[in-house]
Amino acid sequence: MGSASSTSAYTEADLVLGLEGGKFKNIVIMCGAGISTNAGIPDFRTPSAGLYFKLRKYKLPYPEAVFEGSYFRKDPLPFYGLIRELFPSTLTPTITHKFFSLLNQKGILRRVYTQNIDALEYLAGVPEDKIVEAHGSFQSSYCTECHKPYDLKWLKTEIFNPDKNEGVPKCEDCEGVVRPNVVLFGESLPSRFWVNITPDFEACDLLLVFGTSLVVSPFNTLVAKPGKAVPRVYINMTKPGSSGSMLGWFLNQVANVDFSRNSDLLLLGDSDKTVEGICNKLEWKELLENIEVNNLEHIS
Repeated sequence: MGSASSTSAYTEADLVLGLEGGKFKNIVIMCGAGISTNAGIPDFRTPSAGLYFKLRKYKLPYPEAVFEGSYFRKDPLPFYGLIRELFPSTLTPTITHKFFSLLNQKGILRRVYTQNIDALEYLAGVPEDKIVEAHGSFQSSYCTECHKPYDLKWLKTEIFNPDKNEGVPKCEDCEGVVRPNVVLFGESLPSRFWVNITPDFEACDLLLVFGTSLVVSPFNTLVAKPGKAVPRVYINMTKPGSSGSMLGWFLNQVANVDFSRNSDLLLLGDSDKTVEGICNKLEWKELLENIEVNNLEHIS
């Protein structure tokens, strides 16, 4: 039997028709750094992003130590120093994040699996129970000594007021170091990531992959979980398997990701523009524009 002809391949028209006709009831989303670049959060595609230069003043033993759990416990200042330089002063969800929220409002979003730690899915209005953060996020934080919890607004205010706390957020009760609930190198992924995989991907009838090059394991293994007939749509600036993320660059990772099923669709380009195009064809433009989001500014 010969290879499938192009006419049997999944197309953007098929995707639009399926969404328009109510075919999909359990959409699973996987997303990475590429959906947050339009919010001003860099994804470090190349070393020219100046990462080495920004880290030099901290005299780290090696650059990736800034994101290692063991080094954070020894000295959290480099981590917070880098976050201060890289994160925008205002966190604002993008069009792509709003699209996630729109799918939820329509009752067809089962789950968002995100590699991002910026909490923009929450700010776009996606309910907490619909989000699985593979690497944790800044949405919540805690004191490493007394375990008092803190929210994103408090942490962001503290991060951007380094003169107040010598560059490291400190607990209001015991002066212990406060850290976000993020997964650093050498730490285990949250249990919530593992317990939802089987039921979510067995139910999945459409997989949408946004802004991730799928080089970081075990996150990238999830793309193989849906049934072979389930449409998988990949939306990113680069092809799957090429190292484009911060983690992938640090680890020099390249992955062999198979995206050649007849039910697969690759849409290479800016995720926001791609989402806008799809929503225009669905006549969802006004619905997308009307999604209310929260903007989080730090208070200096």
